[in-house]
Amino acid sequence: MNRLLEDLWFGNPMRRFVPPPPPPIFFHGRHTPFHPFFDYIHPVFDRLSPAFSDDNPHDYYNLHVRRPPSCMPDPFLRSAKTLKPFNREYVTSTCLGKGGFGQVYDGRRRLDNVPVVMKFLPKDRILNWGVFEDKRVPYEIELLWRLRGLSGVIRIFEHFEEPERFIFIMEKIPNSCTLFHFVMESTPLANTELLRHIFREMIRINIALRTYGIWHRDCKLENILYCKNDRSLCFIDFGSAAPAQTEDFYEFQGTLETMVPEWITQKRYDGERSCVWALGICLYFLLFQQYPFRSKVAIINGRSQLPFLSSSDKDAYHTMKQCLHPNEHRRPKLDTLQSLPWLD
Repeated sequence: MNRLLEDLWFGNPMRRFVPPPPPPIFFHGRHTPFHPFFDYIHPVFDRLSPAFSDDNPHDYYNLHVRRPPSCMPDPFLRSAKTLKPFNREYVTSTCLGKGGFGQVYDGRRRLDNVPVVMKFLPKDRILNWGVFEDKRVPYEIELLWRLRGLSGVIRIFEHFEEPERFIFIMEKIPNSCTLFHFVMESTPLANTELLRHIFREMIRINIALRTYGIWHRDCKLENILYCKNDRSLCFIDFGSAAPAQTEDFYEFQGTLETMVPEWITQKRYDGERSCVWALGICLYFLLFQQYPFRSKVAIINGRSQLPFLSSSDKDAYHTMKQCLHPNEHRRPKLDTLQSLPWLD
């Protein structure tokens, strides 16, 4: 009976054909500057309607209405599709660290068992956003793709987006640890060639980042990997990084250990001068295996309140005091630090 009615309906050439309505559009409330008009869900594979050149309206109806369910804009199907690639390609292992903005885990790639490091970023905790391949991503992911291949920066392999989080996969450097743990487990580095090598590399990497128009803004020993095989350094955790700019910064992202005094007193700071201050903090840790300041009051009081007021390594200690000068205009430039005679 249904077939008979269908033949009568479409077999009548005088019957006016009404095409089916277009697929529905599902709106959600996540409007961003990168999507200024509307955020909407549309068919995943069906970006363009299929071409139709026949005169039979019955075939037209079948083409546009009787599609497979997977072509319809179902947000639940999209979520399931998004979850599969990461779980299918990688295995998560032990947790390496957790912070206020994400978690870092050990893992491996299923295809060849290559060890990797993976970072999970919940979307509701991301402060800085960027764009990669015309898609909105955390600024940290954008930076890692831009800096991929730069010596001294952790290398990204790929990234995934899930409904509630971003995941990006990074290289796992063999026989490495954070510079913080390496210094704490080593004998004092004062008057050693290793101290000069480490500090010289830290300056070089910061200058390279400046060349690419980026300030790390959280340069501390916990965010630097040290490879015991070749003594190379690798910067990690670009969650606080920002584009280099000629004017001052008026928002602070980082930790108390590297906070500059001008931020506490004036709520502003210069990118390069704050970077030099952070290098002075790191050099102090290399000399004495502890951070110089533990409170904002101590940071404002400055060099006169340092726990250690002298060192057998006179050159390194003098450079450290210059970097930690309370007057930001009297701190050395990065290029000046790179050309210091005692670093040769």
